[in-house]
Amino acid sequence: MKKWIEKLLEGGSDKIQKATVNQVIKQKEDFLAFDGELELIIVSDNHGAKDGLFSVLKQHPNADYYFHCGDSNLDSSLELMKSFVTVKGNTDYSENYKNNERVGLTSGEHVWITHGHAYAVNNGTTRLIAEATEIPAKTPITHIVLYGHTHIVDVEMKQGVLVINPGSITQPRGGSFIRSYARLVITPKFYTVQIKNALDHTIVREFQFPREWHQSDQDPK
Repeated sequence: MKKWIEKLLEGGSDKIQKATVNQVIKQKEDFLAFDGELELIIVSDNHGAKDGLFSVLKQHPNADYYFHCGDSNLDSSLELMKSFVTVKGNTDYSENYKNNERVGLTSGEHVWITHGHAYAVNNGTTRLIAEATEIPAKTPITHIVLYGHTHIVDVEMKQGVLVINPGSITQPRGGSFIRSYARLVITPKFYTVQIKNALDHTIVREFQFPREWHQSDQDPK
C-alpha cells in the first residue's frame, strides 16, 4: 500500500479517510480514460480594467473553463466576473472571492488556483507547490496550479505539476512590454500552453508537456 494511503488510514477505518482514497482512485480512472480536448483560459492582474477581459472572452467564446488569478479589482457581482472562477488578490476587497479555489476538470485533473502573494511567489514557486500538493490534507491530487501577483509569465512542469502564471493582462513586468494571458489545451497525451498577446491575441510563446499521471507515492495503485 502506498505510504500516503497508509498515513490516511492510520488509527482506524474512518469513513471519511476511506472515501478520500476512493476519490483519488476514481480521479485516476477519469484521468486515464479521458479521450477528448479541453480549453482553459487563464488571466490575472487586470487591476480594474474591463476591456481586456471582454476582449479575451470574445476571442475565446467556447472555452471550457475561464480562470482569473486575482487582483481583478472588480466586484464579484458584475456579469463579466461571473464568467470566471476567480480568487482574491492582495488588492481585491470583494468578500465573495476566496483566497484559493479548487476545480475538478472533466479530464480528471484538479486545478488549484490562488493569487500567490501568501506563498511568497516573488521568490519562487516552492511554497506554492508544496501547499497545493500536500497529501493527504489537499485531495484529490493536484495536476495544475495557477497563480498571478508577479505580473510575470511563468510556465513550468515542476514535481509533476503544471504551473502557470499568465502574466498581467494590463500591467506586464519583468522586462516584458506585452500584456498577456494564457490558453491551456489538454488532450490525452499533452498539455499545450500558449502565452497570448492580450491586445491582438497572437501567440507569443508556446510550451508543450507530456500529460502523465503522477508516478509517486501519491498514486493510489
